Amino acid sequence: MELRELEAFFWVGTLRSFSRAADRLRTSQPTISARVAALEAHLTVKLLERGGRRVRLTPLGAEMLGYAERMLGLRSQAEAAVSGAAGLRGHVRLGTAETVVHTWLPHFIRELETRHPRLSLELTVDTTPNLREELVRGELDLAILLGPISEPTMQSRLISTYPLSLVAAPSLGLAGRELTLADLARYPLITYSHRTRPTIALRELFRNAGLPQPRLIASASLAANIRLAVDGVGPATLPEILVAGEIAEGRLHALTVDFELAPLRFTVTHPRAPSDPLIAAAAELARQVAANYQES
Repeated sequence: MELRELEAFFWVGTLRSFSRAADRLRTSQPTISARVAALEAHLTVKLLERGGRRVRLTPLGAEMLGYAERMLGLRSQAEAAVSGAAGLRGHVRLGTAETVVHTWLPHFIRELETRHPRLSLELTVDTTPNLREELVRGELDLAILLGPISEPTMQSRLISTYPLSLVAAPSLGLAGRELTLADLARYPLITYSHRTRPTIALRELFRNAGLPQPRLIASASLAANIRLAVDGVGPATLPEILVAGEIAEGRLHALTVDFELAPLRFTVTHPRAPSDPLIAAAAELARQVAANYQES
């Protein structure tokens, strides 16, 4: 029984797909199929039920998946323990939300490259719903997203929290008084894209208050949202830390409201048994860098 056979089986069983497992391990689907078949032949049991595009674990396959997870995890621990000062080698596909890009992500990438100079990093910036789907499909190794996500194959750890504020340009004349949801309903509200938690929570505030749904300008681009807010298009829901400069310069005001916006809570999320020790090391480093950033 070879580790590469266990690894192929683990990812097919976790992702429920031979093609996704092949993409995750950067090899061909026939190679993955051959490795799983070799493992089944060695154990003389059937681990997977293959039916069209759907793959299911047999009862013995579900039991074997737990063993494979522990064995691959032990391999990762061993490699990390003996890697020494040279650092780990590998390719990490990292997904992140844009809020993190504008705060501590550059510190994280610099530190990651310093500790592991032989790594190769592929960065995707997207919304949490898209990042979650890519992570579950095996198209990302690690993601920093709004979480946690309810996916049994994934491990999430809270690493960063950002208070969310309403800000507006002076031209709207909204500063200096306490505003209600009804006051804000007269304006288009600039916010995150439609499927994200902040926008869903904003809609719920209006619904719970018995008010009509607000007019939204929903965008996945924080840079665009900040520009629209500065130009007076409407109030915007943004982490105040991202617009501290605009507030200091008087181009935006933080508004006083009689309701509370839920903070943005970011997690670092990855498969429960990452096959590459670099993934676990990167996740722990992200936690450390995020904690240091918030304390500074």
